[in-house]
Amino acid sequence: MTSDQDEQLRKLRHDISNPLAAMLAETQLLLMKADSLDEETVGSLREIESLARRMREILQARS
Repeated sequence: MTSDQDEQLRKLRHDISNPLAAMLAETQLLLMKADSLDEETVGSLREIESLARRMREILQARS
């Protein structure tokens, strides 16, 4: 990989990480109120949280 490609990849990781962190935080905040949500919504939020964590791990592993 060239230096330009490395820089583009670094920038892309950074640009993806910020909204991903916000999405994960918002999902976790909603899950703190899980007792007031229906089962389907809680399941969907847990799936979003799981996938967001997986994406974060992928981004960190390739840094």
